[in-house]
Amino acid sequence: MQHTLTFNSGDTKYVSRPFDFETMCIINDAHNDKEKRGPLNICRDAVDYMFEGTDATQDIIDKLDAQTRTKLCISLWGFYVDALSSKNE
Repeated sequence: MQHTLTFNSGDTKYVSRPFDFETMCIINDAHNDKEKRGPLNICRDAVDYMFEGTDATQDIIDKLDAQTRTKLCISLWGFYVDALSSKNE
C-alpha cells in the first residue's frame, strides 16, 4: 500500500509523492534529535520532502495554515509508525 499526503488549496487538490524509505529516514533522524519533540516538529521536514517535485511548490507548502500542516504531520507520523510496526511482524 502506498501512502500519500493530500491537501486542498483553493480549488486545487495537491497529492504528495508516496511515503518511501528516504521519508522514513528523515523522520527517524528527527525522532532521534533530542532538540525536536513531538510529531509536528519531527515530521515538518519530511512533509516538505514528500511534496518535492509535485505541483505543491515550497511557496504553497510554506503558506499552509497550522491546521492543515498539523493534519499532514499527524498523517505522516502514522505512516512512520505503521512502517516501524510492520518491520517487527
